[in-house]
Amino acid sequence: MIRVLRSDATKLVLYLISCFLLAALLTPWLYNAGTVLGELTLETSINPAVDYVGEHARKADFPVYFKRSLLIAALLLLLPLLFSMKLRHKAAPLRDSPWSIYLPSRAVAQAEGQPLRNSKWGPVQLIIGFLLAAGLLFGMGWLLLSMGWFTLKDPIPWEKAWEKSVGPSVTASLLEEIIFRGVFLGICLRTFRPGKAIIMVSLVFAALHFLQPPDDVAVFVRGEPIPAGAMFIDPESSISGFRLLQAIAMRFQDFELVLFEFVSLTVVGLILAYARYATSSLWLPIGLHSGWIFAYTFYGRIARRTPDLEDNLQYLIGSDLKEGVAPLATLAITAFLVFLFTRMFPKPSEEVREKDLA
Repeated sequence: MIRVLRSDATKLVLYLISCFLLAALLTPWLYNAGTVLGELTLETSINPAVDYVGEHARKADFPVYFKRSLLIAALLLLLPLLFSMKLRHKAAPLRDSPWSIYLPSRAVAQAEGQPLRNSKWGPVQLIIGFLLAAGLLFGMGWLLLSMGWFTLKDPIPWEKAWEKSVGPSVTASLLEEIIFRGVFLGICLRTFRPGKAIIMVSLVFAALHFLQPPDDVAVFVRGEPIPAGAMFIDPESSISGFRLLQAIAMRFQDFELVLFEFVSLTVVGLILAYARYATSSLWLPIGLHSGWIFAYTFYGRIARRTPDLEDNLQYLIGSDLKEGVAPLATLAITAFLVFLFTRMFPKPSEEVREKDLA
């Protein structure tokens, strides 16, 4: 039992649970601090940076503060997680792994994991990954426009679309790839075989992205009446973050939402994890992730789903480019092209052997 509690996989699970609990504790404090800052910067200009943060704090509602708190919690707890792992250059022998007690030997990794390597092809992989992901997603968006399933907004907010797309595509892709494919997948590869490690991390990636505050269950909007059937969350309460966490967990009760969004997120996680494993680097997954975020955010700013679309088409395309069979088909094409693209480069072991020979 003690060996199980001390294993890397158990520490990873405890880290994820702790992130959500800490985020629930931080949310009301961060919300009230943001409210004070927003009111202060509205009356008096302090400096451009603080005024910018204050302006966004005034516009953000309570669920947004939960997302920010979750990010803060993940960063705060990441360092203790890494220290607790006592990471070494070589993975622990099979006999020292608690998983060997419960799993057959063929299911437990006997190699030394897969450390990240700085490949000379990295920048090429980054650019190709971005163009591949963004290009296919924009291509699907253009097809939906031509079929009349989506329509362009009038007027088209080109400037707003660029402003809201570039920043998240850079920051979110870097941060999430370092955490999920860099740290989490690296930990799992030290314990499990590559296939099982990729599936585990992809499911965690999908679950964390799926567990977002729902708009139709628990929304706190300042100055507006509470919608019928909605759960009211008082931001002044110290347990308001946990009330929101309860509402977030209720998203798994919606079958169509799970079918549309959770499955798509899982496929995205599988592609990114495979790209990291196939190249032994984060260049390609960062490029893919950045391309998806840019195209999804940009397209969502300039186009919207046709309101009178037939009900029998709801399974083909949902409310945006990540819901429905059509986005899944696009992801399948992306996965196939990523597989072919990674075959063009030498395996990481071959690169190391070439360096040794040189």
